[in-house]
Amino acid sequence: MKVLAIETSTTACSLGLRIDGETVEQTTQLGRNHSREILPLISGLLAETAIDLRSLDLIVYGKGPGSFTGLRIALGVVQGLAYGVGIPVVGISTLACCAQGRYRMFGDEQIVVAQTARLTEVFFGAYEVNQGFVEPILADTIFEAAQVPELAAGSWVGIGSAWQLRETMEAALCVKMADVQLEVFPRAHDLLDLGIVGYESGEAISPMLATPEYLREQVANKPGSGTK
Repeated sequence: MKVLAIETSTTACSLGLRIDGETVEQTTQLGRNHSREILPLISGLLAETAIDLRSLDLIVYGKGPGSFTGLRIALGVVQGLAYGVGIPVVGISTLACCAQGRYRMFGDEQIVVAQTARLTEVFFGAYEVNQGFVEPILADTIFEAAQVPELAAGSWVGIGSAWQLRETMEAALCVKMADVQLEVFPRAHDLLDLGIVGYESGEAISPMLATPEYLREQVANKPGSGTK
């Protein structure tokens, strides 16, 4: 099986190919240059591995939450490439991808991902590992840092930029983190791991049905958050 992964939800662009079980990954800091650089980077990766786009079986993409512009760029590229060669796609949570990376690198099995959204709002996801893959114990959500939900006791670690508000979030979670890692970027290797599991579980869809996950609509729907 040949699978391409595209992740542009942060300032980093992480691309990967899984070719019959072997992984090639490229991660580049692009800042705001995703739109200009992503197609040449994909072409370069395919050329480096001597893979023709038409030989791919699947494209996996990071669906967010994350940068609005980055997510739109990734979605447009994914839809164009996948539709052009007639293959399905799988979208994976950026937060889940970060949690999978923490497990892969350090072996932690209870992971709270909290990335800065705006001011004291955080993109929040809590994950536990089951048979080598992270699974959410609640759906990715946007919260005020002081209003994140309580967690059951355990050996939790916190990852993501919003953990600069560690004291506030630990008080709301009623759990002390065993460790905190502030700088975290989703990696294509982990996107591939989760995307292939999703594909095998029947989660692949037509590229034209692919959507990003902003979570911003949750803020709009909260009582008192709308305009009058």
